[in-house]
Amino acid sequence: MTGLLKILPGLFRQERFDPIVEKSDIEKLFLTVAQDPAMNTDANRKMFSLLVRSTLRYRDEMLSSKGVVVTVGDVRLALDWLVPVLATGNMPETDNNTSLDLLDLWIDELKK
Repeated sequence: MTGLLKILPGLFRQERFDPIVEKSDIEKLFLTVAQDPAMNTDANRKMFSLLVRSTLRYRDEMLSSKGVVVTVGDVRLALDWLVPVLATGNMPETDNNTSLDLLDLWIDELKK
């Protein structure tokens, strides 16, 4: 898991922030991590899988229950926050509830 945490920051930079409409969009986003040689450990694959599953579940729930489209930008922002929050325990101050809720979901999943 520590290997994945070391490579997460900055991996998901892209100038365009498209809505995540199909599963393939989120899978492409996370494939960036999967192709990194540092990702090739069981612990990293488990964490990666947890992030992908929970993100897809969150995206589908937000769309069906609130009509909110979770964007690639929302996911990238939550990923940017993940390592610092895990290191410090301090949640970011933000108005982006979508990214913040996703981050909170990931942290809850990681605690299990």
